[in-house]
Amino acid sequence: MWWFVHPCGDNFSMANVIRRAEERDAAALQHLQAATPGMPPWTQVHWLGLLAGDAIVVIAEADGEAAGYAVASLLRIPGEVVAELEAIVVASAYRRNGLGNGLLRYLLSEAETAGAIRLLLEVRTGNRPARALYRGLGFQEEGLRRRYYRDLVEDAVLMSLQFPQEAVAAEKGQE
Repeated sequence: MWWFVHPCGDNFSMANVIRRAEERDAAALQHLQAATPGMPPWTQVHWLGLLAGDAIVVIAEADGEAAGYAVASLLRIPGEVVAELEAIVVASAYRRNGLGNGLLRYLLSEAETAGAIRLLLEVRTGNRPARALYRGLGFQEEGLRRRYYRDLVEDAVLMSLQFPQEAVAAEKGQE
């Protein structure tokens, strides 16, 4: 199965779509998160804040239902922008069909467009499928955070992806 990425998302009727999330998606995002073990309990108010703020939130829809999402915050420091992956969730019915890859690719494109020079993330050491996904997209392992996850005490692998310098230079030239 492949996922169609539609840039505007307005009244689009394809069966499978990945697009930027909007305020109207807050309840669906919260529901997906609540149905995913190990995810922090973000409230609908928190989701609305992310959607209205500087975060990048993308959502996948399958047959009119929310099937997954990805969230990255943008950290603006003098002279550069860095994106940090906060969460990526795929509903159990839609796993193992390329949706996670599609969500992450769309998120990476949006982060690069926003001027980010790289994307950072932490992933559980035992989450081999996620680590393979990230490596397949060019992420590099940079270190380890001991006992980072507290629900089931586990280390986190730090990973990052550097965006091509030509794109970063072009974005800085437009400022």
